[in-house]
Amino acid sequence: MGIILKAYRLLITCCLLLLAFISQAQISSISQTDTLAHRYKLDEITVNAPINVLSIKQWPGSVAGIDSLELTRGNSYILAQQLNKVPGVLMQQGTLSTNRITIRGIGSRTPYNSNRIKAYWGNIPLTDGDGVTSIEDISFNDIPALQVLKGPSSALYGAGLGGVILIDPWISTPSKNQINFQSEVANYTTFSNQLSANLKHQKGFTTISTSHLSSNGYRNNSKYKRYNISLKGKYFLGKNTLHYLYNYRYLNGQIPSSLDSTDFYNTPEKAAASWAAIRGYEEANRHIASLELATQINSKFYHSVALFSTFSNLDELRPFNQLDESKKSIGLRDQLSYSHHSLRLEAGFELMIENNNVNLYGVKESNDGQLLSEAKIKRQYVNIFGLAEYTVQDKLLVQTALNINQTRYQHQDLKTNTKLNHYYPFVFSPRMGLNYQLSLSSHLYAAAGHGFSTPSVEEAQMPDGSFNEAIKPEEGLHFDLGYRFNSENDKTNAELTAYWMHMSNLLVTKRESEEQFYGINAGKTIHRGIEAQFKQSIMFGNSSELLLSSSYSQSINTFEEFIDKGNNYKGNDLPGIPKFSAYLGVNYRINRTNIHLNYQHWGEQYLRDDNSKRYVGFGVLVGKISQAFTLGAFTGQLYIGANNILNKHYASMVLINAPSFGNKQPRYYYPALPFNMYGGISIKLY
Repeated sequence: MGIILKAYRLLITCCLLLLAFISQAQISSISQTDTLAHRYKLDEITVNAPINVLSIKQWPGSVAGIDSLELTRGNSYILAQQLNKVPGVLMQQGTLSTNRITIRGIGSRTPYNSNRIKAYWGNIPLTDGDGVTSIEDISFNDIPALQVLKGPSSALYGAGLGGVILIDPWISTPSKNQINFQSEVANYTTFSNQLSANLKHQKGFTTISTSHLSSNGYRNNSKYKRYNISLKGKYFLGKNTLHYLYNYRYLNGQIPSSLDSTDFYNTPEKAAASWAAIRGYEEANRHIASLELATQINSKFYHSVALFSTFSNLDELRPFNQLDESKKSIGLRDQLSYSHHSLRLEAGFELMIENNNVNLYGVKESNDGQLLSEAKIKRQYVNIFGLAEYTVQDKLLVQTALNINQTRYQHQDLKTNTKLNHYYPFVFSPRMGLNYQLSLSSHLYAAAGHGFSTPSVEEAQMPDGSFNEAIKPEEGLHFDLGYRFNSENDKTNAELTAYWMHMSNLLVTKRESEEQFYGINAGKTIHRGIEAQFKQSIMFGNSSELLLSSSYSQSINTFEEFIDKGNNYKGNDLPGIPKFSAYLGVNYRINRTNIHLNYQHWGEQYLRDDNSKRYVGFGVLVGKISQAFTLGAFTGQLYIGANNILNKHYASMVLINAPSFGNKQPRYYYPALPFNMYGGISIKLY
C-alpha cells in the first residue's frame, strides 16, 4: 500500500509539473471570455428567481456566491469542497449518500442529514415538509451556480435558522444549440459521466441532461450508484414566460455507518460490524418537477406563480429494522413584485402539502419480515412573506421583511387505529437590514431577524410511536454587522462579518437504544463568530492570471441553559462545531493551462455535550490541473486531480453524542478517503 501511495504522489507531481509548462500561443476564448464573465456573476444574487436580480454589493446581510468555474475546481460529483470554502458553512460527507450541511453551527445536532437550513432548485424547495434538505443528489450539470444566504436572512424563502441555499438553474441561458459531455474516472472504481443538450428555439430553449455516478467505495459495504435525468426550459409567450423544471434521481448505496475509535484509527476501511452483517443499504427514487408562469405585467409589476411537486420512495435496510417509506407532496408558490425608482416591494405565499407513508419491518430472527409499525403522516405548511426595500439618495438601502408560518402535522397509526392532529402556533419572523455605500468600492451593512425550525418527525415522535405534543419549534434572534469591498475593476474583493445568534427551545436528540431516538426541547444557546473572505486577481499580460482566494471563520457556540438528566451543561461548548476554519486557494492560468491548489484547515471540536471528548483539528490539501483544447467544432478540457494529497487520516463526518450499548464503544467517526486521484475529459460541441 505504501509503495502504491508513493507512486500515486509521484505520478500527480510529474503531471502537475508537465502540464504547468504547457503553453500555447492562441488564447482560448473559453479560458478568457468565459472566465471573466463567470467571475462577474459573483456580483449578483438571485433574490426572486428567475427574474429579479440584486447586486451582492447592496445586499443587507451576509451572502456568498459560487459560480460555475469554482464548481469545476474539484471532482465532478463532490459538492463539499466548494461549499466548505464559504466562511461559516460546513458540509460533512460521511459517504456519498450520508451528508450534513450546517451554517454557523445551526444543524450540527442532526445525526445523519441536513436540517435547520432550506434549499431551492429554482422555485422548487429541496427541503421537505420534515425540514430535511437534500442538495447533494442534484447532479453538477444541473447546478450552474448557487448562492448561500446565512442566517434567517430572506423572508422570501422562509425563515430557516441556518439560512438558505439557492440553486439558480436559469443563470446560464444558451444562445445557440450545444452539446456537453464529461467523463471522469477515480480511485475505488469510481466513474462519473454527464451528458446534456441545449436546444435553442424561436420561443425559448430546452435543456435535457443525464448523469451517472458509480463507485465500489473505499470502505467495505459502501458500493454506490446514482442516475439523474433532468429537463428544464423556458417558453416565451408575449409578456408571459413559462418555466419548466424536472429531475429524476435513482440511487442505490450501501451503508457502512460510523466507526468507533479503535476501528477508525486501525482499520478505517471497515464497515460497522452490525451494518456489514446485514449488508445495510438504501435504495431510493425521487421525482421533482415544477411549472411556473411568469408575467411582466408592465414596467413596474411582475408576477409569478409556480406549481411544484415531489414523489419519492425509500427502501432502507438497517440492523434494527427495514424502512419502507413513500412521500408525495404538492405545493404552490405565488409572488408579486413591484419596482419603481428607489422602491421595491415583494409579497406572496408558499404552500406545501406532503403525505408520508412509513412502514417498519423486522429483520431479526424473532421478527424477520414482520410488520412492526404502519403510519401515515401528513404535513402541511404555509409561508406568507413580504419585503419592502427603499434606497435613500443612492447611498442608504433600507430593507424590512416579514415571514408568517403555520405548520400542521397529522399522525395516523394504522396498527392501533389512532390519529393525532397537531398545530404549531403561528410563527412571526420579522427582519430588517441596512446597507450604506461608503464609497464606490465599499459598503457597510447590518441586519437583524428572527428565525425558526420545526421539529422533524423523528424528533417529534416518541419511541412508542406517539406524537410529542409538548415539543416546540426552535427559535432564534440573529444579528449581522459587516463590511464589503469590491474594487472598481473587480480585481479585489473582501468581506468581513460579525454575527450573534440567541437560540431558544433547543432540540436535543435523546436515545433509548441504537434504533430508538427522539427530540426534546432542552434549553438555550448563544452563537457568536466572525467571518472573513478575500479574493485577488493578478493579471500577467493577456496570457496568464493568478487568482488568490482565502476565507476564515471563528465561532464560540455555548449552552446558555441546558440541563440533561440532572447534569447542568451551562457554559459548555456545543459539540459538532469546529472552533475555526481556514481556506486558502491558488488558481493559476497560463494560456490554456489551469492549475488549482487549495488547503483547508478545521479546528478542534467537541463530540459530547459534557465536553468530555474532543476531536483534534486537521487540514486537507487538494489540487487539479486542466488543459483546454480545440479540435474542429469541439472545445474541451483534459484534467487530472488529487484529493487529500498529504494523505491525512481524518474524519470527514462525526456523530455527536454517539450512544454506547452492550459495552460497545461509541461510534463517532466516518473516515475520510485517503490520498486519491481522478481524471477526466469535458467536451462542448456547438
